[in-house]
Amino acid sequence: MIQKFVCCLSLILIFAVTSALADVFWIDRYGNISWNEERARLDNFAIQILHDPDYIGYIYVNAGQKACKDEAQKRAVRAKKYLVEVRGVPSDRVVWKDLGYKDEAEVVFYIFLRSKPIPYNPEYEPAKEGQVIENCKVKTRKQKKRGKNNAAPNNSMDVRQKQRR
Repeated sequence: MIQKFVCCLSLILIFAVTSALADVFWIDRYGNISWNEERARLDNFAIQILHDPDYIGYIYVNAGQKACKDEAQKRAVRAKKYLVEVRGVPSDRVVWKDLGYKDEAEVVFYIFLRSKPIPYNPEYEPAKEGQVIENCKVKTRKQKKRGKNNAAPNNSMDVRQKQRR
């Protein structure tokens, strides 16, 4: 009798969990990657969001063990801006949430049905002491040296074409 009860209860729980998660679609997850790689992932995410108007895209972002102040927020805003301005996703169809600070920096994409409550809404994890770098300096790329007198190359005609004439 107890075994039948446990079996029935297990089936009910499995059905309840699967039904609740039937409308949750995990799309992608990544850590620190280049902006080119991130744009490719965002392009795929945009396709998924635009595929069905009943879904909203969610971007969950967290910073890593050592992170600049507001790093996760800035990354999330950049991702949403790209989706809206470059990929044409309506701004009301993309939501981002800063999840705070964890062991590793991470971005996770989900799509959820617009008509239902958000089934996955993780809590913000505050930074631990020493985890936030207050005075971060923005990384800048050094420009490559450009040959003679550091002049910009003449883009109107390739050097080899000039030599042939």
